[in-house]
Amino acid sequence: MSELEAWTTNNEDFNYGSLEDLMDSNSGELAVGQKVYVGDGRRPKYSEFCDANDVIEMMQNRGYDIGGEFADGFMDDISPDAKTELDEFLKSWMEKHVAINFYTVHDVREYVLTEEDLRE
Repeated sequence: MSELEAWTTNNEDFNYGSLEDLMDSNSGELAVGQKVYVGDGRRPKYSEFCDANDVIEMMQNRGYDIGGEFADGFMDDISPDAKTELDEFLKSWMEKHVAINFYTVHDVREYVLTEEDLRE
């Protein structure tokens, strides 16, 4: 089951959260037999934005910028437990401070409007 539904009339702009919402916003423009589209919306996971590996790599790059070859091996000894701890911290911080207000649409299907749909 999808986190949310996404509806559209053009298979491109999935701006409606339900068939009812799509129909209300396109009143008078829809007809019986017309194809509309529905897909499964999915919000990205926080880990898709930033994780421990990203932070460590950024710090290693900055270390190299600052110390050049003397920084070779900087932070190569970070343990798996330390990475897990950093991942958990980042996720906790993002859950508290970052609102994900967009989604991607997957598994798009055609839906043919019926008389019953248009009556409701």
